[in-house]
Amino acid sequence: MHTETAPIEPALQPLGRVLEVHWWEWTENGRCDFNVGDLFLVREGAVRVAPADVARLTELTTALDVDIPDDVAPHPRLSSWLPAEPEWRGGTGLDWSDGEEGSSVSVSYLLDSASGVVLFRSDANYDPASTPTASPS
Repeated sequence: MHTETAPIEPALQPLGRVLEVHWWEWTENGRCDFNVGDLFLVREGAVRVAPADVARLTELTTALDVDIPDDVAPHPRLSSWLPAEPEWRGGTGLDWSDGEEGSSVSVSYLLDSASGVVLFRSDANYDPASTPTASPS
């Protein structure tokens, strides 16, 4: 489990002032890509943000009417830093993506306003030769 912010700075930037972060990463093969064999670097984490930023992020999101689907539910590794009974908020007002085919990155966020915790998940096309700082887990 990582706590440093430098490798995930682009994913944290829209959130404002980060008080605490815990995240991990892993690689997956060929998900959502036409190039069989390509890897995706996936990062998932829990971020506690400053109260002023919680208010701003709440305005950018809407309450979710359904539970998070199992295939995108947070990994149990993060359970210590997630609220016990979150009321997640999400939406396209905060999510972002960038890049071209073959070098894209996207990040999605869920906010629990009561706790000030944001759950994030990013995925990016991953080439181990050009991304030496990433460590497949």
